[in-house]
Amino acid sequence: MADDEGASPRELVVEACRRDQFHLIEQVLGGMEDKTNEQVAEFFNGVTDSMGNYALHICAQYGSWETMDHLFDIQYFECDPKTRLDEDTPLHIAVRYAIEKDPEVGAHMVTMMCDAGCDPRVPNKHGQKPVDLAFNNNEIKATLQQAAYIMAEDLHNTDGAGSDGGEPSDSD
Repeated sequence: MADDEGASPRELVVEACRRDQFHLIEQVLGGMEDKTNEQVAEFFNGVTDSMGNYALHICAQYGSWETMDHLFDIQYFECDPKTRLDEDTPLHIAVRYAIEKDPEVGAHMVTMMCDAGCDPRVPNKHGQKPVDLAFNNNEIKATLQQAAYIMAEDLHNTDGAGSDGGEPSDSD
């Protein structure tokens, strides 16, 4: 592997996400001590690979749950960016990882993502929500359904704060 000395912060983040090297995230954060939380989040929210996948998509694609966990520690970090091609959220990718590669790691990522505030109600370009991709994995289905229920209840109870264009409210 090439010496990290010449790698840009963006390249370090992508590498961290691909190889679950969370110490690279810490290294990038260490170089941003003079930045505000908003500036740090703006940088991390803008990191994409050559395919246009955001950091969480890359973590979910490679099962990099430790790096994912470190990304969730960044204040104002975006949980639900969409891919360019299919408009998948990171949760869509994590569910696919669980079905196609490693059910245990995938289920762990899905749980972590739901706990961190990823929205399981967001459909992709094909109208599929992450739960629609879970097929026969009842553990993941239950996790996603519970998270969706909790989010719907929170939106209902926050009276107007959740008007994100998602689901219609009872008052409409």
